[in-house]
Amino acid sequence: MGIETTGFFIAVGAKWKLVGGLLLTSGVLLLSGHQDVTLRAGMPVAFPFFMAIVFVVAALITAIGAQLWGAVVVCAVALCLESWLIRRLWERRSSG
Repeated sequence: MGIETTGFFIAVGAKWKLVGGLLLTSGVLLLSGHQDVTLRAGMPVAFPFFMAIVFVVAALITAIGAQLWGAVVVCAVALCLESWLIRRLWERRSSG
């Protein structure tokens, strides 16, 4: 019984680490896109934002598949905040 319980907690911990890693990658890509927008880089700046959204959606799908309901809430909030921030940055870039 103790080995099964320990294995369960290790598996849940590994899934949380996977979701956390995906969210961290999404945040790094979001910061990269923000830096491109503020530096007015000549390259297309939509790619890091697109990849940030892709990674946060992957984290959300992983959390749903692993039935980590706390992580689902965190991923949904992160998706909403990232979408809002990207829209705000994009509007600022277009107007200025």
